[in-house]
Amino acid sequence: MKEENNTETKLSVYELKKFNFETLIHSINRCYAKEIQQRLPKAIDFPKTIFDSNNNLNLQSLIEFAQSTNDIYFLSVAKRIKGVRLIQFSRDENTKIELKTAWKLISESILDIPSECTISSIGSQGFLSIPIFKYDSEINDFDFLRLHIWENSLLEYIDTNISERFSIHSHSFLAQSWIIDGKIINERYSVNETTEKSDSAIFKIEYNKTLNEVNQHTSMAVNTGKNIEVSKTSREEYFFGETYKINAGKYHKSISQGENGLSATFFSFTTQNNNVVQSNVTGPNSMQTSKINRKMHIDPKKLIKTIDQKLNSNE
Repeated sequence: MKEENNTETKLSVYELKKFNFETLIHSINRCYAKEIQQRLPKAIDFPKTIFDSNNNLNLQSLIEFAQSTNDIYFLSVAKRIKGVRLIQFSRDENTKIELKTAWKLISESILDIPSECTISSIGSQGFLSIPIFKYDSEINDFDFLRLHIWENSLLEYIDTNISERFSIHSHSFLAQSWIIDGKIINERYSVNETTEKSDSAIFKIEYNKTLNEVNQHTSMAVNTGKNIEVSKTSREEYFFGETYKINAGKYHKSISQGENGLSATFFSFTTQNNNVVQSNVTGPNSMQTSKINRKMHIDPKKLIKTIDQKLNSNE
């Protein structure tokens, strides 16, 4: 019990250093569907009793207050706050994540509200993407957390041929992934320009004007005309509780090999050493463009319940 209390104290102080409560709430609320934004609690809706004498947020008091309101949206937001903090704390302090606790909080924050309240879309890589926190007001402190779920039934929503041809990609930010369920294969690649004619080229990702929306934009992969040589440098396997990072600008692809293709991860984007680079993908030189759509809206609840059952059966 003493160790748990110490963790709670560390989390509270850590969060105040990084984001104030109003910013924290805003960054979580924007990851819910637009249609329910007015139903979500704002910072002003919470009493001062959720803070201690040093103005540190007391997580247990936050949850207890939300429970006392009998409002599903208050409780969903409160659970998401605590789950997000556990992930951020583990990431930034480089400590082992309390994964099952974080999963329970985040999954319940989704299961306890109507499905249409959750932004849940599928991108070109074939996994379900559910945003849970996004802060982008200051690029130096950019912080984006998502829940990713793979499963074979989701493949019907994408063109698997195109997905495979454009699967090797880089990110603008430092990426980190924590495996919740299943098995993830992460392959890393060396991508180098060449003056020789090549079958592969660099494609630049261009986003449309809805980039300020969360997981609701379309984008286009545009051939830059740069010939490249692509070679695999490593193949890594990750299971429950394990984590891996991809530095900004480095190329990789992730593959789910869980049962029936089912795997789940928490996924983080953060600014690394003030380094923000262009995100690219590799693709066939014979193509000039490829449109990347997000299928809206896919109900995640069945998959989340399946993951819940698997995690609980392993206890």
